[in-house]
Amino acid sequence: MPVLKDSCLFTSLLLLAMLLYTMLRDYRVRRHREILIPIFAVISILCALELDKNVFDTPQPITFLTASIVISDVLYYIWLHFQLVREHEDALAAQQRIRIMMTQIQPHFLYNTLATIRSLCLRSPETAARTIDTFSRYLRQNLDALDQTGLIPFEREIEHVRIYTEIEMLMFPYIHIRYDIEDNDFMLPILTVQPLVENAIRHGVRAREVGEIDITVRKNEKGHTITIADNGVGFDTAAIDTADTEGKHIGIRNVRERLEKQCGGTLNIESSPGCGTKVVLFLPYFHEAVTRQNT
Repeated sequence: MPVLKDSCLFTSLLLLAMLLYTMLRDYRVRRHREILIPIFAVISILCALELDKNVFDTPQPITFLTASIVISDVLYYIWLHFQLVREHEDALAAQQRIRIMMTQIQPHFLYNTLATIRSLCLRSPETAARTIDTFSRYLRQNLDALDQTGLIPFEREIEHVRIYTEIEMLMFPYIHIRYDIEDNDFMLPILTVQPLVENAIRHGVRAREVGEIDITVRKNEKGHTITIADNGVGFDTAAIDTADTEGKHIGIRNVRERLEKQCGGTLNIESSPGCGTKVVLFLPYFHEAVTRQNT
């Protein structure tokens, strides 16, 4: 019996340690004081074990351990409820930001495209007709994105990029886009690559006599990597997270947030004024496997 009792105690302590580790790993607590709740629950159970063992020699109607477990369960439920409510609120806020971003078709891009089509109608009606078809596909994909906030195949995203860049290169023929794609069998958040390419064109390579953008996709033992490099004017990366940027770089922040929340990915930027920009997206295999199991 003592051996069985010791085995049960050891197993319980091990499970308790695993529970604490899982809570600390899976929940990023915004307020550091909140983490005291699960820690207090674990410590109270351990203290109750010691009290039951050493304080009283005679059996008690209610042991310290029983009272401690009841109190800890209540505290843990309250703590877990707070975390789940906050995650739900964060998810709703993120979806709202995504929808707002998806509805924003840059007015200057719309006006420039219509002006280009009007000019082509006089010079080359056939090219104008193809441009109208391309532009309509671009608009249709943006509208379809309103109902798609989850992950999509990379091939669908890169098709949207090609349609967008085809229109831009028609308006700015000195811009050249090169694709080097060796990996396309994965999922990613919708409108992830296209806004970054748009930023590279609008804020980078348009100011060059010859603008160049390289889109490279690779995979390794850890996941998928998408690199968007340009020879544009560059910028100070410290301004990305600055609160008073008046809407600048909001697309980058939006893509980074969706990558982190939807697939555990990362977005890193290397840039400096006058030296071009390189954006690197990384999507790990782990979240890809989870996504496929859930679909």
